[in-house]
Amino acid sequence: MKAKNNYALITGASVGIGRALAIECAKRNINLALVALPDSSLESLIKYIQKNYKCDIKYLMLDLTSENAPKKVYEWSKKEQININILINNAGRGHWGNFLDYSYEFYNNLIRLNIESVVLLTYLFLPDLKKMNQSYIMNLGSIASYYPIPYKTVYASSKMFIYSFSRALKEELKNSNVHVSILCPGPILTNQRVIERIRCGGFWGKASSMKSQKLAKIALKKLLKKKTIITPGIVNKFFILINRIMPNDIKTKIISKKFKVNS
Repeated sequence: MKAKNNYALITGASVGIGRALAIECAKRNINLALVALPDSSLESLIKYIQKNYKCDIKYLMLDLTSENAPKKVYEWSKKEQININILINNAGRGHWGNFLDYSYEFYNNLIRLNIESVVLLTYLFLPDLKKMNQSYIMNLGSIASYYPIPYKTVYASSKMFIYSFSRALKEELKNSNVHVSILCPGPILTNQRVIERIRCGGFWGKASSMKSQKLAKIALKKLLKKKTIITPGIVNKFFILINRIMPNDIKTKIISKKFKVNS
C-alpha cells in the first residue's frame, strides 16, 4: 500500500473510530490525509502518530457541515498534491430522543454530515480513485443500517441510506479498480457518554459493543481484502440474521421499547 504520494483520507479523524482508523493506517505505514473539526483533538493525534510511526501526515481543520465543505477538501488535496487511494468517509453524528426534541438546524447539519458529505466527497474523489492501480472506499454505516429505529429516527435512516448507496456504488464499480466497503459496527466504546448508553442497554448492549481500536484493526484488514460488508462481532451478525427473519412490525415494536424516551 505504501507509495510516496498515496494517502488515506479519513474524515472525522480526531476522535473515536476515525482516530483508531488513523492509527491503524499508520501502523501499516499508510500516509494520512486527516480531516477534522477546528479546535478538535486532531493535533494531539498527529503528535502521537509522528512519535510512534513513520508515515507522512497532512491535515485539514474543517467543519464538513459548512458550505461547500466537500469541495474545499478536494481542492485542499489538489493544492497539497495528495493522491488519495483510500477514502474513508467516517465523520458522522447521532442523536437519541423524540423526533421533535431536536431543532431544524440540528437535523440539517446531521443530514449534511451523515449523507451529503459522503456522497459529494465520493463524487469528487472517484475520478481520481479510478486512475489508481488499486483504490478503496469505506463508508461508515452501522447496525442501524438494517433497522428503522424510533427515537433515533434520522440517524438510523441516514445509515440505511449509506448502506444502500455503498452497495449500489459497489455494483456500478465492480469492473473497475475501485473497491467499495461499508462498515456496520454495533456500539463502539468511544467516550463516557456512549459507554453510559451502552451500559443502559443491558446485556445485549454490552455484548454487541467493541473498543474502537479492535474495530479499526478488523475494518482495515477486511477493507484491503475487498470485503463488501464489514460487520465485526458475532452478536452483531446475529442481529442481522434476526432482521432477515423477523416481521418488520414486531422488530419496530421491540426496538421502540428499547430506545423509548419520555415525551
